Amino acid sequence: MVAGYPTSVWDGDSGNRDSDDGIQAAPDHRDWDRAIDEVAAVQTQVDANQSGVAYPASATHTVGAIPTKTGLSVVEYGDAAIHKTVITLASVLSDTTVGTTVGTDGAWNAEHLYTFPEGYIQFLGAHIILPVGLIIATTQSTTSWLTASDYGIGVGTVAAANSSEFGLSTTEEDIVAEITAALSSFISDATEAGQLTTVTAFDGTTTAKELYLNIRALAQTDYGTVSDSLSISGTFTVLWSMLGDN
Repeated sequence: MVAGYPTSVWDGDSGNRDSDDGIQAAPDHRDWDRAIDEVAAVQTQVDANQSGVAYPASATHTVGAIPTKTGLSVVEYGDAAIHKTVITLASVLSDTTVGTTVGTDGAWNAEHLYTFPEGYIQFLGAHIILPVGLIIATTQSTTSWLTASDYGIGVGTVAAANSSEFGLSTTEEDIVAEITAALSSFISDATEAGQLTTVTAFDGTTTAKELYLNIRALAQTDYGTVSDSLSISGTFTVLWSMLGDN
């Protein structure tokens, strides 16, 4: 007998015994051989899926690329059909840019998280969680992020840039919609979490699609006139499929 994993679940039968027979003999080498075969089959299947790139071996467009930045890391799961990308931010320093016209252009951050392989990408789900106290203004003065500041934070396929607006919009938040958040004593005062609410596809056949963590002040009273940075920790998870390339 050979291991049937994963098309069947072993019922305990071996060359020495039948699980449906009430009379059971003491185990011999046939039982041990079958048990070893089953363990080896499970290990082989786990190894094939664990890295996210080895199963199936012929899969293309399985993983994207993450920018080189201190504190930013990624773990990939699955294959080219259904893929799960888990991005971790561990005290990532994200620069804040002051709006060109301070009174009408909100200060913003745009942190590049990931570049997908080139092709049509189907987003099946996404989730971000930023635990309480893990978004921290580094300057902590009255000239940049203020001691009590409100801001919008979300994930989009385009980086936030200078705009005559406060808060995020359109492609700055087309993966995870803007979450209204706040700093208290320069530190995030609550756990911020959000998710993709609609399964959607993006055409990345000409230019590969990217992910950005975007932040923008919600009012002029939330930010001063001097550049700053935020220390950000949390996890962003996206479930996606590669549909093909032109």
